[in-house]
Amino acid sequence: MNARNQAGMNLLEVLVIISIIGVLCSLAIPAVSAGPSKAKYTASLSNMRQLQLTAEQMALDGLKTTNTKLGWPGDTGGSFTNWTDQILKSGYLTTNDLCKLLSAPGYIVPPGKIPPMNETAVRLYAVTKDSPADAVLFTSANFTNTPTGGKPLSPSAKPYGNKAFVVFRKGGDGGVYLSKQIGKTNLIGSFVPMCR
Repeated sequence: MNARNQAGMNLLEVLVIISIIGVLCSLAIPAVSAGPSKAKYTASLSNMRQLQLTAEQMALDGLKTTNTKLGWPGDTGGSFTNWTDQILKSGYLTTNDLCKLLSAPGYIVPPGKIPPMNETAVRLYAVTKDSPADAVLFTSANFTNTPTGGKPLSPSAKPYGNKAFVVFRKGGDGGVYLSKQIGKTNLIGSFVPMCR
């Protein structure tokens, strides 16, 4: 046997392997670091989907029973407090479940009592039965666009600052948008006055 086969790897071979591992790690880090953010946005989309299903069920029950207290947010007085109170009184959700749905990763509504809308991670818009399916029903709290034009997202806005925002529509679809898409309302959907 020759001495080369018994010695193993030389220093140059070890350095080449370490550099290859370093390159692979540098390629993997952006993909791995984006995962938690995408998971947070997905959690918000899921919460808004549950809220949309609750709103739709309440609206359908209002049509069926002709109870004017049941309906889309804009049909029940256009107030966040009126709408959430009716959800709880009618048994669609419990207080703790509604608190969870109004939360987002990093911006939690404590269980027990529903706070005003400006203390939740979700904003509600006054959608009515006559609103189109693309009408915005919910957004994340950092969304600041208005029907007259886009405003930049604030880095301190909760829950996602100026990284991205979440929009959910009356028709049951939603999306995560980057801050550069804030003024592109044709992508986001139509707006109706915000519930207070």
